[in-house]
Amino acid sequence: MGEKYFSCKTDKAPYSYECGEKITFDIFLREDHAPASCHSIKWEITADFGFSESGVCDGKDGHITLSASLDKPGFIYVKAFALNEKGENEEGAHPFDGGAGVGIKDIVTSTSKIDGYDKFWDACKKELFAVDPEVIEQKKLPDSPNHPNHDIYDMKIACAGGRPVSGILTIPRGKSGLPCRAIYQGYGIKSAWFDFSDEEVQFCINAHGIENCREEEYYKNLGETKLYRYGFDKTENKNPHTCYFKYMMIRAAQALRFLMTLPEWNGKNLIAQGGSQGAVQAMQATNLLSENVTLLDIFVPWLCDIRAGDIGRLCGWGEFGTMAMLFFDSTVRAPYIKCKTLIRAGLGDYTSPPAGVCAFYNALGTDDKTLTLVQSMCHTWESPESENFPYFSFGEK
Repeated sequence: MGEKYFSCKTDKAPYSYECGEKITFDIFLREDHAPASCHSIKWEITADFGFSESGVCDGKDGHITLSASLDKPGFIYVKAFALNEKGENEEGAHPFDGGAGVGIKDIVTSTSKIDGYDKFWDACKKELFAVDPEVIEQKKLPDSPNHPNHDIYDMKIACAGGRPVSGILTIPRGKSGLPCRAIYQGYGIKSAWFDFSDEEVQFCINAHGIENCREEEYYKNLGETKLYRYGFDKTENKNPHTCYFKYMMIRAAQALRFLMTLPEWNGKNLIAQGGSQGAVQAMQATNLLSENVTLLDIFVPWLCDIRAGDIGRLCGWGEFGTMAMLFFDSTVRAPYIKCKTLIRAGLGDYTSPPAGVCAFYNALGTDDKTLTLVQSMCHTWESPESENFPYFSFGEK
């Protein structure tokens, strides 16, 4: 028997509801793409601006129907849990995380552009371009058994801020005239990973400029000492110039500058990709190299409207009470983005809530943009029967 999970259907696309309109959620317990049952199902509905309701119902049919509405632009969030006879979460059953949006075209950021914002980023750009993206170290790594036609390198590239850009570079052997893609990491301390494409040069960036391909103890030790709770030091975050994220973003941009020096690059297509914290790096790197990046490809983007809690919307994960973090809010940076942008976001994401992502999407400085909202997806897990809902500024195409 496989793991149990939930799927969900709404009576229409979950981005398409208007304020005050009733939203109906039909939620089904599933196992290996077939109906499943349990002793009981616990459910919770919460919403931006304070609405909350919960209950428990019989799970023998593996199906519940819930409804809710919201009277101003925002999101409704739904959770469901399969319970056993003891009223505990059933072992091996994934909870449901999903929801729906109301009036999403009218969702705007509650985080204002802070005084000195442009001056700070102009200074970052000056620091970025003061150091050429020269190779400090290039280690040829063994061929991958699954991708034998790629050259693989562990790279270190010169950069401002005291740490190099570090990452794993993969190049299809014997090819030229290729797009180049930088791929950025989410929050945490780990090695850059290996990504391969027969049609692209790919550079997977270590968020911290630290060693790659080291033993697990190396990263664990950094996470317990030097990089413990990085980015949220209240003393560092009194000033954006001492905030940990400053040089993370500069390294992200320097990685793109390095890719532009490669003989394999086609001179046209430069892509910045990442999820969560990686999406922030991709977005800020795109802004620092605004005339060069051709595609911003991000998912579950973090730091979208960090002041959302001030107006009663779900804010997401992090410690945002310091002034410096306002310089890194993604929604404030969005109007500066002019290239094609693709975004994927979970309707059940409490780390990067979809309301903040919509505020980011609505503020983008390009019309060439797509936001795909995913039902039955949280920040780190997606149901085998999730459903994608592409949203465009002028409705579904």
